[in-house]
Amino acid sequence: MNGSILINKNNLISNLSEIKKFSPESKVMSMIKSDAYGHGILEVAHLLKESDAFAVATIEEATYLRNNNIDKEIVCLQGFSHSNEYKYCSENNIRPVIHDLSQLKIIENTTLDKNIKLWIKIDTGMNRLGFHSSDFQTVFQKCKIISNHVGIMTHLACADEDKDDFSNKQINVLQDIINEENIEHSIFNSAGTIRYSKKYNYSRHWIRPGLVLYGVNPCNSSNKINVKPVMTLTAPVVSIKTCKKDESIGYGHTYKVKNDTRIAAVGIGYGDGIPRRLSNIGKVFFEGSFFNIVGRVSMDIIMIDIQDKNIQVGSNVELWGENINIKEVSSSIDAIPYELMCALGNRLSKKFF
Repeated sequence: MNGSILINKNNLISNLSEIKKFSPESKVMSMIKSDAYGHGILEVAHLLKESDAFAVATIEEATYLRNNNIDKEIVCLQGFSHSNEYKYCSENNIRPVIHDLSQLKIIENTTLDKNIKLWIKIDTGMNRLGFHSSDFQTVFQKCKIISNHVGIMTHLACADEDKDDFSNKQINVLQDIINEENIEHSIFNSAGTIRYSKKYNYSRHWIRPGLVLYGVNPCNSSNKINVKPVMTLTAPVVSIKTCKKDESIGYGHTYKVKNDTRIAAVGIGYGDGIPRRLSNIGKVFFEGSFFNIVGRVSMDIIMIDIQDKNIQVGSNVELWGENINIKEVSSSIDAIPYELMCALGNRLSKKFF
């Protein structure tokens, strides 16, 4: 018996509508990279048809979508790394992000048969990908030679932090370029859209919602948005046994039973992406009650203390979703929801409802 990833289609569609309310004049570039954050890239692409474009990280992800008849514009955030990828983008309505001088050399040395749309990424302080703002005009002029559709984007480093004193600095850097060129642009990720998009009411702007589409608010409780969890992770009970007081559970005997109780083995583990750090910390939910994970998370099994509750072999318990907030789960082990969602393994089945 394997665990299941349950995907609520209506919640996903509703979440897209909710995020649009924060920036109703903007176009929407929905993030579906990394298998749509573990939700299933093809199914999510079909469900988010009201998006203006999809964004992926790599050419391989973009190619997979095209090979499976997804025809909406795709933005490739890492762009191309050689001339064949560059040509593929032009031939298949894939809009690459230019962020490195090596890509400019490919543009200068490659002739295209079709026009190509481009994004230029400016590093406004994250120090990850992108050109320095002082290089924008040089890059922009070179891109305009081969494309009549060039935009500019940046990425906010601290928008989801409780005390964010840096995003406005980044926004102002890009705003100076926008005012100079009146250029199509994209600034706000999920947290940026929730926190700043109403304050900066740009025209010709694209928002880039990611985590919030899947029902997780990356900001704190004071920045509210009415989104619902899309993913519920469940797994079946595969065995139940009675353990006596002072007996120990699992590898390393890290948990000692405090009183006579019933211990259930659940068919999911770190081989499926459940962090080992949830050992003796995590909880599961079943029919109105929460149960502690006891002992170490192993590759295929977690153990839970079910006491005298009416749980049977075959019962499915929830690890996160409708009743257990994935943000709280990740916080308990100093992780982030993205990490948990994207780590889920291939043994888990996906079910859309």
